[in-house]
Amino acid sequence: MENEKILENLEKVGFGRKEAEVFLELIKNPGANGSQIAKTLGYPRTTVYQNLDILQKKGYINSYLDKEITFYETMDLNEIFENYKKNVDSATKFLKDELNKVNVSGKQKQFYNLNSFDDIKDRFKSILKKAENLVYINTNLDLFEFEKDFKSLKERGVRVVIFSFNKTEYKTLEVETYIRDSFNKNITDSEKRLMVAIDSTAAIIGSNYEGEFCGTYSENRLLVNIVTEHIKNDIHLMKLENRFGKDINKIITLDF
Repeated sequence: MENEKILENLEKVGFGRKEAEVFLELIKNPGANGSQIAKTLGYPRTTVYQNLDILQKKGYINSYLDKEITFYETMDLNEIFENYKKNVDSATKFLKDELNKVNVSGKQKQFYNLNSFDDIKDRFKSILKKAENLVYINTNLDLFEFEKDFKSLKERGVRVVIFSFNKTEYKTLEVETYIRDSFNKNITDSEKRLMVAIDSTAAIIGSNYEGEFCGTYSENRLLVNIVTEHIKNDIHLMKLENRFGKDINKIITLDF
């Protein structure tokens, strides 16, 4: 287990998996040759020698000849990782400075696919944490598993507006809720959906289309505005329906 943790962390600092295994073996057995390492690790000698060559080019190991056999040993570990840290710090500073200078045409935000219900829920929780002023939600999902997130929004003074076609009791969430269950009473598991917009900065659209949940997350301002206006219009229509009766949809028509 300890070896596995070492290997995992070597990978995190840029080692390939086999590089890490060869490197760790040399730490355990300094002065080993390629054949000995291959036998211990159970890899072909060609694989081991390829990785020894990579490690040597990176400056992590050294080699020496003795009776026409090449032996290997690691460089000083403190020096290796001190140099690595310096290189990373230098590269990070350079990239931060230079990439911020790159001119992105129109500064257009991208769209990101959400390929499962778990992806959608994770992104939903993520953007709720980013909300500063206002959250609009249109959904027929069970929101009670996010009760802690809504509590946090309330504590931060964020207004939350939920619209739903399901007659669901959201009082315990202590959010502003609008229910229009007369429009679509029989929601099935194949008709679940979620639309969210926060602060005019980010939005999610998701549903279980054809039985599988999929969706889109974006910080594209146009999409965020479309989602926001869609939810606001649903609320407006619900208020008109409550005021003028259930046949309001027959009264409001468009002639083309």
